[in-house]
Amino acid sequence: MKISEENTLKILLSYCDVRGISYVSWKNNHELNLVFSGERDIDLYVPVNQRSNFLKLCKEMGWVEFSNPVACYPDISHFYTLGNDLEIFHLHVYFKLITGDTWIKEYLLPFDEWLLENRVLNEEYGIWVLNNQSQSYIFLIRHLLKCGSFIGRLMYKRELESYREEWNQCSKDFGENELNGPISLSDRIDLSIVSDSELKLPSLLNSLKFRFSCSPYLRHNIISLPFIRFFSLCNRVLNKIFYKQKKVFTSEGIVIAISGVDGSGKSTMLRELSDVFGKFLTIRSFHLGKPQGKFIESIWRAMGNKSTNASMAGTSSNNLPSSKVRAFNGMILALMRLRLARSIIKLSRKGGLMVTDRWPTNELGKMDGPRIILGEESGWVETYCKKIESWAYNVMPSADVCYFFEVPIEIAASRNRYRVKENKETDEMIHARYANNYEYEPISRKTIRFDNSEEFEIKRKEFLSSIWQQISLMS
Repeated sequence: MKISEENTLKILLSYCDVRGISYVSWKNNHELNLVFSGERDIDLYVPVNQRSNFLKLCKEMGWVEFSNPVACYPDISHFYTLGNDLEIFHLHVYFKLITGDTWIKEYLLPFDEWLLENRVLNEEYGIWVLNNQSQSYIFLIRHLLKCGSFIGRLMYKRELESYREEWNQCSKDFGENELNGPISLSDRIDLSIVSDSELKLPSLLNSLKFRFSCSPYLRHNIISLPFIRFFSLCNRVLNKIFYKQKKVFTSEGIVIAISGVDGSGKSTMLRELSDVFGKFLTIRSFHLGKPQGKFIESIWRAMGNKSTNASMAGTSSNNLPSSKVRAFNGMILALMRLRLARSIIKLSRKGGLMVTDRWPTNELGKMDGPRIILGEESGWVETYCKKIESWAYNVMPSADVCYFFEVPIEIAASRNRYRVKENKETDEMIHARYANNYEYEPISRKTIRFDNSEEFEIKRKEFLSSIWQQISLMS
């Protein structure tokens, strides 16, 4: 595979050489073709004393560090970035050589200098990799350490074909007597276990013997290992069934909103955002324009609360004093938006990416803003509702970033005609509030006006690249 000099991963690794940051891809080098197409992560070792320089370089080049909520180990980090063609590149970086059981990685091997001493430049991809002999040596250690428990053997068996491919590639040019490294293997195991034509799981007894011989390198007390495995299992099961978390930000999460008139492409781009970043990142989606949800919305409409061209929110003609019913509805809507917005902010603190269709504004008469208008004839009910509404929008939390989609009115109306949606807005409704919301200002720390009028594929790439840029700036 020939990779472009502009490949995002290639650029980062080439800058490591320029900055004097040592690294080596120490396993799974049989899958480098998948790594450079964004289909597989790369396992890099970077010396712990160069960690700060590596983190600084990643930050400069738009790579973002994320955490695995069910498998977080010391000195192992995950970095992601978005490629030029919207590929997702993933660095699995080891600042110390931690390995062992797939779920708990209980061994810390003192191989740091040896790893860098035995790296070679891969001519096809132009990156530093562990030479085949050393990779075979490491592979054999992993092979035995991972197969010394029931769960470990089960996980290993699920990926046995990939392990076979790795072993066949790195061990083809030498024999078992050449497998030398920092610790001697010949007096610990029978190396004939990997001399067959096809790699098989080692016997449980052989694995247990080898694991016991590596006890000096354990990160945990040996008595605690069964309990650590059990808690890891519980954590993963709970996450699988209830939490459904993928990677999360290492600190607080981010709230990104998209606003714009109907037909500007909000829903489509929100789906694209979730589809692309949701492959690895914990994402939750919300709708602040209708915080009441579909069920209450259906009841709302059944009671006669249907918008007309003159009365719908966000139109310049909607400037008559509010009736008691409309004032009460406006107050309730404001409180529901406040409640949902605060809930979104609270959820973001757990490290996920919160994306929402619309975000409130405190501008009267705008979309997603205050609705209650007082007049000379307004009574105490309308006045009280107005006070509550004003308070709700004044204390409304800010989104981190809000994109406001801009499209010509003709395009917005045309797109809206082909939308599949209940109670869809008419062309007259789209026109009625288009001009009145052109200067819309959401309650957001940063507002980006995004022209979404060109071809979908062009704007999709531009939008997702912009989203990633904002994520990298805020992380």
